[in-house]
Amino acid sequence: MRVCLVSPEFFGLGVHGGFGYVTKTLSEGLADRGFDVCVVTPRRKSQGAVETVNGVKVLSYKPYTGLPGPAGTLASRRSYINLIREVDADVYHSQAVSLNTYVAQSAAPDKRHLITFQDPYDEREWARIAEVEPRYRGLKHGVRVKLEKHVLSSACRRADALYTQAWFLAEKARRYYGFKESPGFLPNPVPIPETPRGKSPRPTACFLARWDPQKRVELFFRLALKHPEVHFIAMGRSHDEARDRELREGYGGVPNLQLTGFVSEEEKSRILGESWVLVNTSVREALPVSFLEALAHGTPIISGEDPDGLTADYGYVVEDGDYSAAVKRLLADDERLGKGYRGRRHVEEVHEAGKAVDRHVKIYESLEV
Repeated sequence: MRVCLVSPEFFGLGVHGGFGYVTKTLSEGLADRGFDVCVVTPRRKSQGAVETVNGVKVLSYKPYTGLPGPAGTLASRRSYINLIREVDADVYHSQAVSLNTYVAQSAAPDKRHLITFQDPYDEREWARIAEVEPRYRGLKHGVRVKLEKHVLSSACRRADALYTQAWFLAEKARRYYGFKESPGFLPNPVPIPETPRGKSPRPTACFLARWDPQKRVELFFRLALKHPEVHFIAMGRSHDEARDRELREGYGGVPNLQLTGFVSEEEKSRILGESWVLVNTSVREALPVSFLEALAHGTPIISGEDPDGLTADYGYVVEDGDYSAAVKRLLADDERLGKGYRGRRHVEEVHEAGKAVDRHVKIYESLEV
C-alpha cells in the first residue's frame, strides 16, 4: 500500500512546527513498518524538490510562483496537482484540512482520502489570533476565510473518513464545517523515553514552540525576571529573523534565562526530562504536541489552555493570565512530580508512537480500494 501524507510542513526541512513534527513521526513509523510512504508539502527555503529522510520521500512544490494574487495561487496548485498524480498513492491523508486537501481529492478522485483535524480554526479562533497577529484583521482577511470555509467544507464532505487528534475538537470541527457525523479520534504519535530522566535539583521551567507572535514567548521571558530562583530555558526561535534578533537582544542578558535556539531531539529530550514544568504562553492552542512530549517525560504543564482537560489533570491552568501565580503554585506543590508521572502514563496509553502508528495502519487498511 502506498500512503501519501498531505501536510503544510515537514519538520526539519526549513521549518520547525507541530504539524511538521507529527508528519515526520507518523511517516517514519509507517516506513519502519514497510509502507511505501511519501509526504507532499510546500517547499521551504533551501529544501529540494525531492528529499529522502529516514526512508520517507518528501516531495515539495513552490507555493509562490512570482505571479500576483490568484494567478500565482493557481499556478502553484497546478504544480501540486502534478505531484499528487505522480505519487499515485492508495491513500492520501491530510494532516489538516486545507486547499491542498481539496486539490488532492480533485486530482485523485478514485483514491481514498482522510483528514485529521489538527487545529481547526472557527470564527472565535481567528478573533483570538488576530489579537496578536495584525495580518489576520480586516475585511480582506474575513472574505478570504469565508471563501476558504466554503471550499474546505466541501473537502470534508468528500473525504472517506474524518478524525481529530483531540476529543474536544470533534464537535468544533463538525459544527464549523457543517458535516453530519462526528469525526473519530485518531491520536498523534509521540515517542516516549524508556526511563524518565531525573529532575534538575534547581527549579527549571522550559518553553518549546516557535517564537512567533501567537506563542507570546515574551511572557515566558518576563517570568524569568519575576522568578530569579527558577532556571528558565526557551527552546526554539522565530521564523522571522528580525523578530528573533530583537528578542535575543532584549532578553539575552537575563541571568536565569537560557535561549537555546532549535535543539536536537536528544537535547530536547534532556531538557524536557530535567525540567520541572513546561510553560505554554500561547494566545490559543488546540492540543500542541509539546504538551504530549512534556508529559511523556513526566513533566507537568502550565498553560491558559486546557485541551481535553490535560492541563487541569496534569499541570496548572493559568487563571486571568497570571502565569506567575501558576509558577508559584507549582513550586509549592508537593504533588508536582505525581502530576507529571500520571501524565506520562496517559501518553503511554493513548499516544505512544508505536500504538498510534498501528492505529493509523488499521484505518488505512480498512479503506483500501
